[in-house]
Amino acid sequence: YLIPRPRTIYFQHEDEFPEVELLLEETVVLYDLDMVAFKEGVSFGDGLKYLVERNFAPNKQGVSYSSGSSQAPPHPLAFILGTRSDDPNAGGQGVYAPSSSYMPPFLRVNPILNWTYGHVWHFLRLFDLPYCSLYDDGYTSLGTVKDTLPCPALKKSENSDEYWPAYMLRDWDQERAGRINKKSKTKSDKSVADKSEASSSVNVRTTMSKAMNKNQSVGVSLDNTQEFDNSTVSTVGLVVVGDELLKGLTPDSNIIAAAKALRSNGLSLLRVSIVSDDLQVIADELRRVSKEVDVIVTSGGVGPTHDDVTIKSVAMALGLDLEHHEEMAELLLDKMGSHNEDASAESIDDPIRQLSAGQRKMSMLPKHSELKYLSTDSSEWPVLQCKNIFILPGVPRFFESKIKQLAPYIVTRNDDLDQKSSPPARRMYRIVLSLEEDGLVAALNDSVAANPNVCFGSYPVDHEVYKTIITVEARSTGGYTKGTTRLLERSRGAGKEADAIPRVPSNIEFQTFAEQSIFFSEEDMAKNLADALHDIQQRLPRNGILFIDSSEDLRIK
Repeated sequence: YLIPRPRTIYFQHEDEFPEVELLLEETVVLYDLDMVAFKEGVSFGDGLKYLVERNFAPNKQGVSYSSGSSQAPPHPLAFILGTRSDDPNAGGQGVYAPSSSYMPPFLRVNPILNWTYGHVWHFLRLFDLPYCSLYDDGYTSLGTVKDTLPCPALKKSENSDEYWPAYMLRDWDQERAGRINKKSKTKSDKSVADKSEASSSVNVRTTMSKAMNKNQSVGVSLDNTQEFDNSTVSTVGLVVVGDELLKGLTPDSNIIAAAKALRSNGLSLLRVSIVSDDLQVIADELRRVSKEVDVIVTSGGVGPTHDDVTIKSVAMALGLDLEHHEEMAELLLDKMGSHNEDASAESIDDPIRQLSAGQRKMSMLPKHSELKYLSTDSSEWPVLQCKNIFILPGVPRFFESKIKQLAPYIVTRNDDLDQKSSPPARRMYRIVLSLEEDGLVAALNDSVAANPNVCFGSYPVDHEVYKTIITVEARSTGGYTKGTTRLLERSRGAGKEADAIPRVPSNIEFQTFAEQSIFFSEEDMAKNLADALHDIQQRLPRNGILFIDSSEDLRIK
């Protein structure tokens, strides 16, 4: 009885590393692998379909099956993969997972799903298993020669062009730091252009204890990201990053800048968090806030130093890899110049290779990130967008400038800012009273209940004459929606009822919420505001009202 040779498959590509091809040749011979190699242009789907339909029939060794044949159907087919849970396309797979709906039916077996990058290297070195020589030269994740560089975290020194081996990587999250994200390599990729031709005739070779031919390679990536949809955005969360704030070393001014900019554009700043410069803490907070708001804005932690970890935290929260972003690299070179004195003449056309270590860190962005140029001033930096997260600098002067540009973009219903219609104005009146707040509860509760289409606020004041300020603000949406119900319950302050307050819907839920809401014109908003102002004045003691104005400042000067 002969033990069957291990069956393997390989998809060839024109841009493969020669070192990978060499490893493939040696491994096929060393382990006597029964390898099927698909020629360039054959897609994953077509290649796997070919294998599934031609898997050996039961008890018919050496006889293959094809559709329409009178032979017994093929065995169910399973593929043993090296997928790990933090890989981009792991997609919530288990150790055993069926193929995706767009693929032929087969079983995916993931024996190392829960391994870390460190586990992989421990296993390879413990059993002295062969691996590609590029890993000894500082490469930590291999794509093709066009989109892969050595990992910058393994560079021996700032002025050196030498790298430590991959197994010496301390921060395993930097595994894919050497992968370059090039927007030009999407639909124009050669494999896509050749797909129709390849699908009509699947070219395949099998090895009979011999190595495959060289000059071929693998190169397939799946892009399953969703575009940011700002047509349903209503609520925003702000995550401020900085140990200096938590330690009281500097005051914060970015929160009020964000609140004003968002409010003036009809957006509700629903939650603000201040967190330390800790990778896991930031990622956890981003996940938590994302459950309650449509868009998240971050402030701080985006420089080149060791404690600038916001971008890395965003990648962790979204489950995305960090990659060298070519557009960002070009921008860094344009604005800062090259600080890599060891850059060779051959690297002149490759912006990534011209960057210093600090610049390389800043060019590493989450996969599928976009740079949004929201200003007409070419000297300004763009805003970094990762799905529904916008990453802003922490320096107050720069943050205020960026949030003023970002807020109109968030509510824009198309990609052309020049064609944007202005959001509804949020008019507000301020009622200044000489009465203590606790004596106004009944009147305020009744007015809130009678006017659900405006927003009331009540604020005690520490002053000899002025004791309370009540604000009345027009709403762009009305009726007893989830948002107004929450405000009404808050104003009543009922213990058990407050626990049942529904939260403002997330981005996923907001479409239904928006369809059920009433959107007011500016004329309607003005009428609702006037009605509410008249109503609250009728309920408050006349001698307690000192004055009413349209100021949006709660400070009495």
